[in-house]
Amino acid sequence: MTLPSGFINQMLNLLGEETEQFLLAMQQPPVTSVRMNRRKPGAEFPEGTPVKWCSCGLYLPERPSFTLDPLLHAGAYYVQDASSMIYHEVVTRLSLKFNEESGADQNIPLALLDMCAAPGGKSSAMIDALPDGSRIVANEYVAKRAAILKENIAKWGYPNVAVTNLDSSRFAQNGDSFDIVAVDAPCSGEGMMRKDATAIAQWSPELIRDCAALQKEILKNAAEAVKPGGFLIYSTCTFNRIENEENAEFIANELRFEPYDMEFPDEWGILKGIDTTIPVYRFMPHKTRGEGLFLSVFRKPGIWNPSNLATSMHKPLKSHVKADMTKQKAALPKHKQSREDVPDIEEVLAVDFDRTRFPEADVDLPTALSYLRRESVVLPSDIPRGIVTITYKGLPLGMAKNIGTRANNLYPKNWRILMQ
Repeated sequence: MTLPSGFINQMLNLLGEETEQFLLAMQQPPVTSVRMNRRKPGAEFPEGTPVKWCSCGLYLPERPSFTLDPLLHAGAYYVQDASSMIYHEVVTRLSLKFNEESGADQNIPLALLDMCAAPGGKSSAMIDALPDGSRIVANEYVAKRAAILKENIAKWGYPNVAVTNLDSSRFAQNGDSFDIVAVDAPCSGEGMMRKDATAIAQWSPELIRDCAALQKEILKNAAEAVKPGGFLIYSTCTFNRIENEENAEFIANELRFEPYDMEFPDEWGILKGIDTTIPVYRFMPHKTRGEGLFLSVFRKPGIWNPSNLATSMHKPLKSHVKADMTKQKAALPKHKQSREDVPDIEEVLAVDFDRTRFPEADVDLPTALSYLRRESVVLPSDIPRGIVTITYKGLPLGMAKNIGTRANNLYPKNWRILMQ
């Protein structure tokens, strides 16, 4: 891997004598890590080792063929860079902070917006950190990425999530609705260089400046969506100060949010910010096992009051979500639309799905993979004819129509796996 000379000079200015150690780390293979779904237990990685800052995260000694594991498609775990798993810890702590201030006996539900959510790793990490009953909006501006986000969120199975495809300005127009707003902003992607050649090819000082300008616009809109006393989380997967510390100073000085110190333990190896007094955090590959991540947390001035979750999404958002769901149903297989008694895939994969509605067929690995390829499968002779829930190791994968000699596959066509 040959890194751009301009990038190397930038890192020399940032890291000084640590640069050589950093560059050596950048030449190492990427680390593989997974985060378990607390609401869908079942996946096991006996050779995994814990991620220090995420109670449900594991490092794996090597990268298996995740695509050929039905438990991934069932939502039992998510393949995620360990650095990004810090979102689980951050939202866990913020939830506890809200609970302390409310004086409630148990954790109270919150309203959270992930403004730049695709492909869904940080959204699902935050979902698992929130109390049950919390309401989440996972938004992605780019339509193709929003479709991927929708699939990953559906597989994760938490029912109270709306996936939207909106410009960030729409959330500003709806006002201060959310206890927590997360902005994992589009960035120059320097932290992706050791696993994505595109990040190397596209790097330039101009890209950095363009990204920083876009990030400020998104942050302005995000600030409007945060309730008084609520929190704003800002992160990137890049290393330069322009997109990181300078934008953190913009949040503090221009948007007037108060920096919030997460006080992470020193033994986690997370570095502090560069040339700033604001408490911000850098995951660097020569200090932590993972790719690059910059993180900062801020609090909006004002008195915080618990969310009224019934009104945390205003009418413009509700109408868009409804239209989005209509388009999604239209994209489902025709035989699925014509039968009202067949639930949508999102309903089947949700953790609150009523599993007594249909007979279940718990299938073996070859059958599960055939099902995920959207092929016809043959179910055991004792499975009743009609609509059946296909499960693997006890977790639902989707629906099929058992006609005896075979089962017609109702798995969404655009979700099917192609790997043999």
